[in-house]
Amino acid sequence: METNQINELTSTLHVIRGGVDHLNTTVADHGTELGRLRQDLDGVRRQQLQRGLARPANPGEISDDCARHIAAVVIAGAVRSGRFDGPVKDHLLGVARDVLGAEAKSALTTSDLPLPVQYAGEVVELVAQYGAARRYGTVYPLGSGTVKLPRLKTDPAFGLVAASASIGEKSPQVEFVTFTTSKWGGLVRIPAELDADSVVAIGQFIARYAARQLAKIEDTVFFAADGTGNYDSLEGLVKNVATNNKLSAMASTKTHYSDASLVNWRSLRGVVDAAVLARGAYYCHPSFEQQLAGFNSSGDHPYNANGLQGATLDGFPIRWVDALPAYSASVNTSKVFVLFGDASYQYLGVRGGVNLATSYEAGFTTDEILVRVLERFTIGLMATGAVAGLQTAAS
Repeated sequence: METNQINELTSTLHVIRGGVDHLNTTVADHGTELGRLRQDLDGVRRQQLQRGLARPANPGEISDDCARHIAAVVIAGAVRSGRFDGPVKDHLLGVARDVLGAEAKSALTTSDLPLPVQYAGEVVELVAQYGAARRYGTVYPLGSGTVKLPRLKTDPAFGLVAASASIGEKSPQVEFVTFTTSKWGGLVRIPAELDADSVVAIGQFIARYAARQLAKIEDTVFFAADGTGNYDSLEGLVKNVATNNKLSAMASTKTHYSDASLVNWRSLRGVVDAAVLARGAYYCHPSFEQQLAGFNSSGDHPYNANGLQGATLDGFPIRWVDALPAYSASVNTSKVFVLFGDASYQYLGVRGGVNLATSYEAGFTTDEILVRVLERFTIGLMATGAVAGLQTAAS
């Protein structure tokens, strides 16, 4: 065989070998890619299965999907802090990736993963279940940090107009109520020993705890804020009725809540504007039930604990509010402890939704993960004659 033919065959053999090696490499790459696709497909199937089995939220709970999302945000923050390593890290990171639908990177921060609108709404609805402010007040979304809303100051009455006589101007006067949002919140502590099987339970715990605490501070500010720096100078309804002189004061020496008579409770209905009576209700701490039950004597039964709309006094609803003063036989001078009126005229101005963020460093000494829960809101009374308060004597 000639040299040229040998060289040509050798060259062809090299080309064939190169093609075979490239083919082997391509097949191996395809196998790796196929493995990744199978993992992604398994993740999608798990997500679809979870969504298909997801039950609607029970009263006092959020949905399982929402709970998984909250827990996944916590996991992402904990992984970023370096809390986990080895198989535990990979396992939890896989859970977070499946739930969040994103690659969890070492540079990931919880600010990259805000609660979606539908999930933030679930937490807010949970706050409303626990709190009285959102149930009885008017929730007003604020488009900016400071908003001014007009409040009617004087309401000129119409009257007789004689034939061919000029009609005098009847212009109402308004004043503005300024809503400047304040930041409220706190920390939720959870154990650092997270497990993939406890994802839903952790999410439910965080949501319920946060919702209860947010409802508590909303109610406290809405009803009981005293205008001091502890409440960013805001005045709740208890303080507002005193500021606006919408009070029914008990007689001299009647300095105990237990001194309040049925006449005292009824007197509140003459202090508010008459238009409020159609939707008026009493607001007091649940512990006053014992005093109200004591008004049912001598054949007169004004208190009904089992009305169609709940407890009533003379047919007016009684709304139990934990943030108001509890029943006491001790001396409490010049204290407002019962309200009557329409609390829907008190606005709860909210800015944005509930914000969650996590930190492991802050709980380093106790080996805990801290979840920071924040909300921005403020309050404002839109009608000064809408609510009145029963006040004990000064001495």
